[in-house]
Amino acid sequence: MAKTKVAVVVRDASEEEAQLPALPKSAEKADRELVDRAVDHIRSVLSGTVSKGMEEVGKYLLSQFYDDDPELYFSASPTKHASLRLLVERCESMDLPVGRTFLANALRMAAVAKGLPRGASFAQLPPSHRVELLRVRSPDKVERLAARAVGSKLSVQKLRALVRKEEERGAMSKRGRPRIPGVLKAIESCLRTLRDEETGRLLFRRSDVDEMTDEQRARAQAALESLEKRIADLSRMLGD
Repeated sequence: MAKTKVAVVVRDASEEEAQLPALPKSAEKADRELVDRAVDHIRSVLSGTVSKGMEEVGKYLLSQFYDDDPELYFSASPTKHASLRLLVERCESMDLPVGRTFLANALRMAAVAKGLPRGASFAQLPPSHRVELLRVRSPDKVERLAARAVGSKLSVQKLRALVRKEEERGAMSKRGRPRIPGVLKAIESCLRTLRDEETGRLLFRRSDVDEMTDEQRARAQAALESLEKRIADLSRMLGD
């Protein structure tokens, strides 16, 4: 039986490299202009998708679950909101393919943004930076840190460090002040919701009531009766 000879072709490294597809020039030498253009384009895409999506979701949740009132959102834990809790439980499902953190951040972002003036620096920041500022409760502090981030073009890491320092300062100042009881916080929060800070009178007018449907007025009346009972209970306890 005749033996078949197998020819072995040996190529050197230079020949193999010559057959590889040539990479763009930017792969061999850093092109800063290309990087700058990419950054601008990516920011533009994100501002029209991620940022806009989070804003729209947050505004919708604040409107539908808290009557578009940031004070209502901040006055109680979201876990105590039965309907919102049910919505959160459906996160990361086929019906609602978003994470719980996204939903929580979107809602808090809407509540914070609503308390800021038009043209606020907070609105100029990308979502990643705004999320870092959500840990700051005071709107004035949020806007101050946002303005600094915009003016100095701070990275997320540097902004996070500033927020951490702000939290540490706040914790130190609270140690020297007596704790405000939950009862007093609840009473003052309720008063702020109903009172016009400038005049001291009831915040709402007859026109606000006239806009309500019969069902809404019935709900409001029932809530007021329950509120009156709770106020009477508190008044008795405070008088003891």
